[in-house]
Amino acid sequence: MTWKAGIWFENRLQLNSYQIELMIITNTSDPDDQINCMDRINHFIYEEMNDTIYINQNDLDQIALLSAAGIKITTLPESPIDQVIGWIVFLKLNSILENRMVITDIKIQSDLGDNIRYLHSADESFGSIESPGWWNDPSPVHSAVNPNAGKRRIVKLNPGTSWKKLDMSWSSDAEEPHPANTVVFAQFNKDDE
Repeated sequence: MTWKAGIWFENRLQLNSYQIELMIITNTSDPDDQINCMDRINHFIYEEMNDTIYINQNDLDQIALLSAAGIKITTLPESPIDQVIGWIVFLKLNSILENRMVITDIKIQSDLGDNIRYLHSADESFGSIESPGWWNDPSPVHSAVNPNAGKRRIVKLNPGTSWKKLDMSWSSDAEEPHPANTVVFAQFNKDDE
């Protein structure tokens, strides 16, 4: 699998091309769930990771600037180097598969990393990435930052896209009600008569 993304590293934006190989074990005998697993992997890599900017989640000023410009960002707990991106993708893909399939190993390489391949598996220590983050959430979310933060007029209560909205929920999932999730604040002017 290959995708293109940028990194904000050492105070500059750099464009990069990534390639991963996945080793997967199938734990479900349900063919619909097997298809959904592959659909989720493809969606996450080709729709969420493609054309994103990887950035350290502590670089709040640059995150605010990129978000204000409408640029898709993916926040990371450390600098956006290949090993960290490999760990994050490994953990996130396993989260979104919800044990119906398990990624046992991932190999990642990039153009900026001189195409050196890094191998990651569940047997290694992930350092600060072991703490909870969006990479442990089974939804398609890929940032710890709300892109609508700071916008005062409209508050979205729904955190974002769900697998159900993308028609990639599991065959055993029950229907859930979807109440209205948007609150609009308005200012009404008094009529002076």
